[in-house]
Amino acid sequence: MKIDSIKLFNEYTYNRPPKHDFIDIGEYPDNFRWSSPPVYPNFYRISIKYGLENDKTKGFMYFSSPNQAIEWKTYSPWKGYYINITEDLISNNQHLGYSFLNYGLHEPLFLKPEEEVMVTWQFKAALEEYEKQNFSLDLLLAYCNLIFAQVAQFYKRQFGEHREQYSELVNSFFRLLEDYYEQNTEVKRIQPSVNYFASQLNVTPNYLSDVIKYYTGKPTLEHIHLHIVQVAKSLIAQKGNTISEIAYQLGFEYPNYFSRLFRKITGVSPSHFSNL
Repeated sequence: MKIDSIKLFNEYTYNRPPKHDFIDIGEYPDNFRWSSPPVYPNFYRISIKYGLENDKTKGFMYFSSPNQAIEWKTYSPWKGYYINITEDLISNNQHLGYSFLNYGLHEPLFLKPEEEVMVTWQFKAALEEYEKQNFSLDLLLAYCNLIFAQVAQFYKRQFGEHREQYSELVNSFFRLLEDYYEQNTEVKRIQPSVNYFASQLNVTPNYLSDVIKYYTGKPTLEHIHLHIVQVAKSLIAQKGNTISEIAYQLGFEYPNYFSRLFRKITGVSPSHFSNL
């Protein structure tokens, strides 16, 4: 079921009506809907919840992006705070466009006690402003920016502390990348993409990109492009196909796009490389 506004989502979850069409900040009420099949809100949701998972003393933060399926089931009222904010408001305030907003519900942030205290205070301060009769939207966005900036730092801390877990993700990505062209005997007409690898690894594209960049210093797309060129060099060296045929084998619809990428990475054109 698609939910086309914050107001409709609040009605569906038995929450109080929002005070603004583009942003809603609140504390989870005891009567918040305890379970739901997949629904598709058309806005971002940022939540901090307490007493979940195995450790009842820890806080967790979850994120969902517009039109992403979310579902839940709980046996007791949630404790915590949330921010609902529309895509338009994020787009018009580009400093709020942090990549973790698109991580999805299955890549939560596990807060340390001191981080939980800090973020909770900021949610409370934002909520206190929101509940004023004439609240300041600029001030609410400033609170959002402060929360988001700290969350980005907390994710970097989490990446560093769970090195074994994330190393496996990184290694799995590179295995899939190395096998991408080799696994298919037929000509592959689609270039490898960040979305493809994220889907194979059951993570969101933004999450994969941030983890790969954290551990390698390079964005996922750059690794993909480097691999495409590496395979292209091998095919060119075989002297069996034209540059256009190689471009099509690698999934490029237009050979000039392939040539542009090859020149960007190597400094020479494919045809020049074939004559070296």
